Amino acid sequence: MSNSQYHELDKLIKEYEEDYRTIKSERLIMKNYPKVLTMSAASSFEYQIKNRCQEFLDSPILPITSYPNISALKSKKPKVDQMFAKLEGYDDNGIEHLDAEKFYDLFGGQAFKTEVKNNFLIEHLATLERITAKIAGLSALVGEDEQYDFDYAKQCDLKDIVEQCSFDDAEKAYLSLKLRRNRVAHDYINGLSDTFEDIQKFYYSAVIYVVALEQSISALKTPDM
Repeated sequence: MSNSQYHELDKLIKEYEEDYRTIKSERLIMKNYPKVLTMSAASSFEYQIKNRCQEFLDSPILPITSYPNISALKSKKPKVDQMFAKLEGYDDNGIEHLDAEKFYDLFGGQAFKTEVKNNFLIEHLATLERITAKIAGLSALVGEDEQYDFDYAKQCDLKDIVEQCSFDDAEKAYLSLKLRRNRVAHDYINGLSDTFEDIQKFYYSAVIYVVALEQSISALKTPDM
């Protein structure tokens, strides 16, 4: 369902679905799948967001001094790391803290957030159109094979998830994945209580948000020649 840079995550989900039919749920490999998807999705998102931030830093349309919150970042560690840290997803005395406002503030605050929202709406619609097209293609095959039936039902469920996903939902889904990645990184054995299906739902919403965020950051850099 995602853009090409996240194709490997879609393959991971497909492999889980195949293994789920043949491997007992209590086997360790199945118990590890939610953690693997959490780490893989959050790390892939981090890689892409940081790349877009670095491209912006290397070649901004406006001088960096036009972005005082970026100019104010200290040089003790890479600026992209400090920028990424403004996407806040962490545990605060047992309470989930999920907030992207400080990241938006780096690029101008509300105006930048509005741009991310606009790109989200465009990507949200494009995602729904891709899913709807898949459902249409599978509908004529329902009843002919178990795999077609499974794929059809999956796409219908995915359409429901995406249709109900608002910008705020998608933002929260991404930050929730970031938080859960940190939990798993600090305690791989006991750091995650979510099921694979829980993480999968986070991913399907988060990927739309992250693509919109990437596009919004890229729009602030000098176009490639």
